[in-house]
Amino acid sequence: MAIEEEEYLSQLQVAAEVIASSLMEGHQKRSSHGGGGGRNTRRYIHWDRERAVTCINRDYLGSIRSFGLDDFKRIFRVSRTSYDSIRNFLCKNAPFFADGFDVTHRQWVSSDAKILISLKYLAYGCSINSFRDYFQVGESTAMQSVKELTKSISNSIFQKKFFSFFTPTDARKVEALHYDKHGIHGMLGSLDCSHFMWGNCPVAHHGQFQGKEGKPTIVVEALADHNLFVWHAIFGYCGTLNDITIWDSSYLLQSLCDGSFSDLDFTFNIGGEEFDHLWMLVDGIYPSLARFVKPVSVPLGDTEALFSLWQESKRKDIERFFGVFKKKFNFFNRTIPFAYMDDIISCFYCCIILHNIAITERLDDELEGSEAAEFKDCVVDSRVHGMAEESCIERLAMQFVQREAEHVLLNRSRN
Repeated sequence: MAIEEEEYLSQLQVAAEVIASSLMEGHQKRSSHGGGGGRNTRRYIHWDRERAVTCINRDYLGSIRSFGLDDFKRIFRVSRTSYDSIRNFLCKNAPFFADGFDVTHRQWVSSDAKILISLKYLAYGCSINSFRDYFQVGESTAMQSVKELTKSISNSIFQKKFFSFFTPTDARKVEALHYDKHGIHGMLGSLDCSHFMWGNCPVAHHGQFQGKEGKPTIVVEALADHNLFVWHAIFGYCGTLNDITIWDSSYLLQSLCDGSFSDLDFTFNIGGEEFDHLWMLVDGIYPSLARFVKPVSVPLGDTEALFSLWQESKRKDIERFFGVFKKKFNFFNRTIPFAYMDDIISCFYCCIILHNIAITERLDDELEGSEAAEFKDCVVDSRVHGMAEESCIERLAMQFVQREAEHVLLNRSRN
């Protein structure tokens, strides 16, 4: 028995030495990485929140500020008046954005810092860490600010005021706008779809979101007028769907089937004939409906060619909206970094509401011109812009020359 006890004690001593050596190695590894053994290795950052408030007031919100109102709108994509309305609403209805003090009598992160870093993140689409040093906000707090802001605005009074479908009065105003701009009655707007790259799409969902682009995308169906005001937008379709399959499940199709869309109709005259169905411009993939005006796929003669050219040029309203929207909110111009669909949808509808607010302000102030992507771009290369304009002019000139040549050949064949 004594021999067995001695063997057991020796084995126990060997095991203790092995455990002690392993613990020592782990302690040395943690020490080499800057952490202590058995302690939380997370580094604490003392954020200077008072300095952030001072910088924000000195640069943007104070009575004497470094940046003017135009700079504020260009940087944060909203005017100062709209920002004040959004801030008052969030501080009143979202406890996360309220100002106060913690148990140590230290001031919370200011509501201005939370709101401005969220707007800047949506506007520029880069990493949230790019703005933390200025606003003195932790990464988790900054991301929570973005999600709380987008969720609060997308389900608020702003949604009812600035992102609602046509009323009969709205339909008459938009129809009059398009008659003034395009010279034809009965037009409500242009309808189309666009894809947004989803960078953090879960691997399990790649099969249903990866379409012809080769990467996972999320599709939106939108209806916009000439002023780029969005009257209808459904976001969240899978990237494997195209325009026609999205239309099969669209709320617009449902409104056409149940007759609610007919409440907007009124009588108008085109070419001496009366019509009573308002219509939209679409591309060639959409079905042949009385509400849709599509280009002629194979034009025969000058009349059909001119009509197709007119239709394609006027349908650029919706293409302009997608271009301006992606340039204004670079969060959607790059690959979307969020992994949850609910957060992405909230961001999209929040940005749509902010876009429509900007359009409404411009129209109320009776400012000339329209929303342009160049205003939202921080650095504009005039050479590239000039080349784009020259290529557009050359393309139109070639189209007119081709039509003139076809007309000459047609007259010769008749003679």
